[in-house]
Amino acid sequence: MAAQLSPSPLIFHHEDIILKTQNNSKPKTNANSLIGSLSNCRNVKELEQYHAQLTKTGICKTISVVNKMVVTCAEIATLESLDYARKVFELFAKYREMCDFLFLWNSLIRGYASVGLGDESIFLYLRMMNEGVVPDNFTFPFVLSGCTKILAFREGNQVHGCLMKMGFNEDTFIQNSLIHLYSENGDMEAAKLVFDGMLERNVVSWTSLIRGYVRGDCERKAVDLFFEMVESGIRPSAVTMTCVVSACAKLGDLELGERVCACMRSCGVEENDALVNALVDMYMKCGVIETAKRIFDECTDRNLVLYNTMMSNYVREGLAKEALTVFREMLMAGLRPDYITMLAIVSACAELGNLVYGMECHGYILRNGFNGLDYVINAVIDMYMKCDEPDYACYIFDPMVNKTTVSWNTMVAGFIRNGDIEPASRMFNLMPDKDLVSWNTIIGALVQESLFEEALELFRMMQNKGVKGDKVTMVSVASACGYLGALDLAKWVHYYIENNEITCDMCLSTALVDMYARCGDPQSSMQVFHKMREKDVSAWTASIGAMAMEGSGEKAIILFDEMIKQGVKPDGVAFLGVLTACSHSGLVEEGQRFFRSMKDDYGSPPKVVHYGCMVDLLGRAGMLKEAHKFIQNMPMEPNDVVWGALLAACRIHKNVELATYAAKRVTEFAPDRTGIHILLSNVYASAGKWCDVARVRMQLKEKGWHKPPGSSSIEVNGTINEFTASDESHPQMTHIARMLEEMCCRLKDAGHVPNLSHVLLDVDEHEKEHALNRHSEKLAIAFGLISTDHGDQIRVIKNLRMCADCHTFAKFVSDTYSREIVVRDNNRFHFFRQGLCSCRDFW
Repeated sequence: MAAQLSPSPLIFHHEDIILKTQNNSKPKTNANSLIGSLSNCRNVKELEQYHAQLTKTGICKTISVVNKMVVTCAEIATLESLDYARKVFELFAKYREMCDFLFLWNSLIRGYASVGLGDESIFLYLRMMNEGVVPDNFTFPFVLSGCTKILAFREGNQVHGCLMKMGFNEDTFIQNSLIHLYSENGDMEAAKLVFDGMLERNVVSWTSLIRGYVRGDCERKAVDLFFEMVESGIRPSAVTMTCVVSACAKLGDLELGERVCACMRSCGVEENDALVNALVDMYMKCGVIETAKRIFDECTDRNLVLYNTMMSNYVREGLAKEALTVFREMLMAGLRPDYITMLAIVSACAELGNLVYGMECHGYILRNGFNGLDYVINAVIDMYMKCDEPDYACYIFDPMVNKTTVSWNTMVAGFIRNGDIEPASRMFNLMPDKDLVSWNTIIGALVQESLFEEALELFRMMQNKGVKGDKVTMVSVASACGYLGALDLAKWVHYYIENNEITCDMCLSTALVDMYARCGDPQSSMQVFHKMREKDVSAWTASIGAMAMEGSGEKAIILFDEMIKQGVKPDGVAFLGVLTACSHSGLVEEGQRFFRSMKDDYGSPPKVVHYGCMVDLLGRAGMLKEAHKFIQNMPMEPNDVVWGALLAACRIHKNVELATYAAKRVTEFAPDRTGIHILLSNVYASAGKWCDVARVRMQLKEKGWHKPPGSSSIEVNGTINEFTASDESHPQMTHIARMLEEMCCRLKDAGHVPNLSHVLLDVDEHEKEHALNRHSEKLAIAFGLISTDHGDQIRVIKNLRMCADCHTFAKFVSDTYSREIVVRDNNRFHFFRQGLCSCRDFW
């Protein structure tokens, strides 16, 4: 049983009056009226007064009076009234057998069940059975209600077995109680079994099952059952409609909700407060805020629940100002906020960053004792964090006795939101219990901070702790793999997702497309893309980006055009992707067409980043004058990125004069960009202007700036091997040097001539050639040749842009050694196959 309770001691101050023999009393003419007046009692005090008067009449011990007393106490339905009823009942039972007074048992069981004292209901039922009182069809609904109220489902199941043995299993009211019992237990299979076995169903039967489906997150089944109910000729009640409308709200299905509302109107169902509240909630959750507001405004008797529904949904929709407006209206209506109100308003203050109003709400919460509710105080912590007041948040959090996992997560997320990754990590490490949200929050933060290796290490720790990732986890992990270019790990991540049956929704699939693209595996990227059932603009953009990285500009354009045909409107990021693809493939006319279409066809004026892409497109194609004129005609002021694109093009095409001007403009916007000065130095070096090279590098030295050394990495047998230009510290450097000598000889025989112009040092040709052979990507490629099997792909990641000599060198190696070489520099991927590169020598 849910609880084993012994009967309360019978302490009844009217016992002497009740048992006193009224020998000298005369029948009172008002006795019957006194008995009838018991029904009008609204509290125990009034009941005691009438009881005293009945005692004086000498009829207080009659069964009609006792029954009326117990029934009245049960209807008052307070703990005090039920205690009084129990004393009357026990006193009556003290002097007689109770087998003949089943209605008294039923009344008291009903009373206990109505106030949620299900354990007392069950106790009385068991006592009744032990004393030989046979229950009837009224007993079981009351007992089952008591079981349901206290979630005593095991006991309820036993009662079900008992009533079946006694032949009450076909009683409609009992069957309705059983459906309610099993629905509350989440055992919809048992509830449906009872429902299907009913010979006669009323509106309560249908409503109980519908409500169970809604509670069990089976909203579609609930709505289908509703339409089946209407077709069977049963008229729904307001309670039925409230349940069905709530199901539509959960589904967020406006069309279905409108069908339900039309059915409600045709059935003539009258709206009550609960139904109005459900309708407002449904329209809000379906995004039809205007309709929800209209229903709210038309309601003349708004209660606190309705106000809370509006405010909570406004906050959920990101309409925090509107939530505060409704809150002010509520206060003017004289309603007192409860904890649900404050939860919504504190969240609204958090979204608006309204610290003053948030602090006032915090004061109200403290004055009314709501700070003892975990979800309320967590919202307050979140508010202070979003208002950039972490000290206040810590002031609340630190003394908390009951720090829940949500409390810890709120603090961690708050620090991350404010860009404080170190205190967030410390807080995460201090957490006694970490749930999936905890891991997802910190892993996502590390990825946002470009700490990709740390994010993956944390993911490994999470696996060791036995915590299974979900789609949110894997989006972050996939992003980390993509930025690191770790293809083997990327493939394992994809396998992990499939092996653990993690739902691969549109967001995660898009992340996988992008991951494979960044890892230099466009084939796998497109395989994932083509398997997607639904594709939004982000998914299309990721696939276009995959083709852009591969250098397949034509394929990127085909994808873009297909996206348009599918009715997906491109955004600024999609246009940036296709413009980048055109730039990497030298498709000038196509790029110009897409650039014009942004404003002409889609009404989306290009932003500065799109102008920068066009400058890059024109500059790479050698159209330096056109690129410069394009900058001069920009409707907004060009930034350092735009001028930097022109400077990079000047380096490729050796236009020293324009490069000098572009570098000057860049330094006006971003004086601390070291790379610009280095790029200008390289332009001077390529033109043989060594005095200018020395001047620029002296400026760098005076400012304490240093050029980052070129470095390349290659993964072999799970180990990352890093190489820096001219660094010979690798353990296998002797073998690598021999391999480089062999490669130079074989490539020379194949027609390769080193491009010494890319050695930006004023030294003789022999020293230039030696320095050229010690570029980091050449060291990595040589190591790959001696460390992998013949035919294996060699994958190299470089931190800087690949120089023209290394590019030519890699083409010759791919043909001479029959190897596919993939190099990812800081700008794009290069796929070298049979002496050709995917970039078509345009990068």
